Amino acid sequence: MDIDVSGGFVLVDENLAEANGSLVFDTPKSHQKRLLRVGPSLAKRLGRHLETLPGGDDALLFTTPGGKPLRYNQWRKAYFDPAVSAAGLTDVTPHDLRASHGTWVADRYGVMTAAHRLGHSNASVTTRHYARPVAGRDDQVAEAADTWLHGADTGDGSAGAVSD
Repeated sequence: MDIDVSGGFVLVDENLAEANGSLVFDTPKSHQKRLLRVGPSLAKRLGRHLETLPGGDDALLFTTPGGKPLRYNQWRKAYFDPAVSAAGLTDVTPHDLRASHGTWVADRYGVMTAAHRLGHSNASVTTRHYARPVAGRDDQVAEAADTWLHGADTGDGSAGAVSD
């Protein structure tokens, strides 16, 4: 993974997998590289974090205190689970966060954008596993449709097809 702090990009081009007890770099599960935008505040935070790590441009984002690659179970125990507890949450997994992000992106920006951010080459994977119904959204759709039917969207009645 490469991070362009000034441009706000993260390049996902490899992952660290455990095979027969050893850590090896491999291609992402989709076997495709993807470039993701991150907001300016996250880019700054990532930049500050990377400055503290040994290894320069080849530094890993998550490492042991000695700068070595961090296994998933180590990361969960040292970082993720304590953060979940500090937030007052229980029973939250990294996959739950991924699913929440996928649902949020699909709801606000479309399923194709969510598929890209999650690394899916096919949006059906995204809809099947990640894009979930959003509470209250059906009510919002009903209200918007009712407004449209009554012409309130344009103010001149031209959008509406029905009158009281």
